[in-house]
Amino acid sequence: MGVIHTALSALSSYDLMLQVTANNLANLNTPGFKSQSLHFLDTFYQTLQAPTVPIGGGQGGKNPIQVGMGVAFGAIITRLAQGTFTPTGMSTDMAIIGNGFFAVSKNGQILYTRDGAFRVDADGNLVHAGTGAFLLGWLADEAGNINSASDLQRIKIPVGGALAARATSVVRLGGNLDARMDTGSTLPISFTVYDSQGNNHLVQLIFVKTAPNTWDWQAEFNGSVVGSGAIQFNEYGQWQSGTGTITLNLTNGALSPQSIQLDFSSINQLASTNTASVVFQDGFTAGVLETISVDARGIVLGSFSNGITRPLAQVAVAVFSNPEGLERIGDNMFKASGNSGMARYLPPTVGGAGRVQSSGLEQSNVDLARELTQVLIAQRSFQAAARTILAADEMTQEALNLRR
Repeated sequence: MGVIHTALSALSSYDLMLQVTANNLANLNTPGFKSQSLHFLDTFYQTLQAPTVPIGGGQGGKNPIQVGMGVAFGAIITRLAQGTFTPTGMSTDMAIIGNGFFAVSKNGQILYTRDGAFRVDADGNLVHAGTGAFLLGWLADEAGNINSASDLQRIKIPVGGALAARATSVVRLGGNLDARMDTGSTLPISFTVYDSQGNNHLVQLIFVKTAPNTWDWQAEFNGSVVGSGAIQFNEYGQWQSGTGTITLNLTNGALSPQSIQLDFSSINQLASTNTASVVFQDGFTAGVLETISVDARGIVLGSFSNGITRPLAQVAVAVFSNPEGLERIGDNMFKASGNSGMARYLPPTVGGAGRVQSSGLEQSNVDLARELTQVLIAQRSFQAAARTILAADEMTQEALNLRR
């Protein structure tokens, strides 16, 4: 009868093995799914004879004689190997390449997932497509700065939102002033700046060579001089000194006066063609959000109709000391458990957190060939245990027949 109970434990264990394998195969196409495997343990042993120690030269030691009582499952192990990245063409789809999980909030509970299928809902929130759970991260301020040390928030996209105009405060010039020009030669250039309402204004800047390696400049706006100064170059034609500020007096209702800093440090003076021009200015007109994208750092970037691209938020990646200890709750979600450790929320690519790959999803890491092999192993092992029960039954029947 003991044989029957031993074989019965095998039937139960291999049935569970087949259930685990069947679940892996069922989730072959589930995004972010992590396959599992069953870890077996042998069970209690009946000691028929205890071990003995050697007794001098008269008798050697003997090993214990023990009979096992079957098998049991000790753990169902989650395989956290990286799944294949599959492009989808959707900018809000994301995959984590490396360690970590997306953090989402559902009904006030923080959950974790590797399924990065996110969509923008009617309120502009980025939500998990299958469950509606809110994606968590850190929002950018009006200047586009992100504080990843602050509390997690729902990531919200200002769909159709406007980006307010910014008045120009810095203009940087670059290129070359031809060192071969005679003293007294002039070079006019013009550039556009923006006021606090986003209106554009044309400023003319005139360079005058006053001596070798020395140039004066004068800025004009609406026929009036609004700034002047001088810049100095060294013997190698590199900028050495000289900055300036121009002040615009506006009458169109925008903030006035408007002060603009001129940066000449990127201009050279070499024996080459004049190419001096404005290479950067920080003002812009008002714009409307048109598209969004996500970079490897998990930063959600908004592209506006005025040509400005600005950070809107950053996705948080949750990492655990023991990610295999997370508890599965279905819907491609996990929750923290007593053995997973507390979540640490990090920006992608920082502190061991993986990077984010957008416009695609991480597929299941199920190995089809391996799982089908496990099906055969479970089937044959179950069959062997069943045959053992049949053999034990026949032996029992023979013992009952001894009374005849």
